[in-house]
Amino acid sequence: MTTLKQRFGAWLIPRLPVNPWVFRVNRLELNAAVVRLLGRIHPGWIMRRRSLRRQSGLLANLGCGPFGVTGWVNLDLFDSVGVTMRVDCRHGLPLGDGSCRGIHVEHYFEHLEPTLERPRFLAECHRCLEPGGVLRIIVPDMRKYIEAYLASGWDLLNAIGCGGERPQSMFGTKIEALNHVFVQDGEHYGGFDEEYLRRVLEAAGFRGVEQVAWKQGSFPGGCIDRDQHGPYSLYMEARR
Repeated sequence: MTTLKQRFGAWLIPRLPVNPWVFRVNRLELNAAVVRLLGRIHPGWIMRRRSLRRQSGLLANLGCGPFGVTGWVNLDLFDSVGVTMRVDCRHGLPLGDGSCRGIHVEHYFEHLEPTLERPRFLAECHRCLEPGGVLRIIVPDMRKYIEAYLASGWDLLNAIGCGGERPQSMFGTKIEALNHVFVQDGEHYGGFDEEYLRRVLEAAGFRGVEQVAWKQGSFPGGCIDRDQHGPYSLYMEARR
């Protein structure tokens, strides 16, 4: 069931003098600019940031969306139930140096621009982790999708899915399904396999980079991986 806001957006966007991609990008950046400004000038936000910076031994859930976890520091650009504080994680984290035992990043990293935002984000994660702390990054696994694309028929692609209904019922061809996953209407910047993500993490100074499985690994306190993403995701852990 669509909300009134969604129905209004569906009516408005086709009537705008810019294409939908430009509209979505500008809406995102406007929201991000407002959040960054409030973080600098709003007394309540400033106090919360200072409080977070004084804490240690944290578990952080970055780009969490509506999936905040009790007892964690849950950060996202948009307000939602469970979000500790609205933050543009692309431009820095309101956490102290070495303050985190673990940082969980699920289906957010692929939304970061690769030449500037990704390195800056990983540098912040590295700064905020305590020595030996674990960074767990979860992204769509391009290898799984390529194998499903090359396989005969839709069975393998239907088995891993695309985050919604069966791909065969959503798309006319398999390449359309892959474009949905790795472009996502301009929200994603391509895809990852194990080799590529390992190189990115090692270049950012992380060590002990390894591929793990859904809800498995050495994340402190146990994994909080979402069930929906299990069949089609790549799970990587790295240490500071």
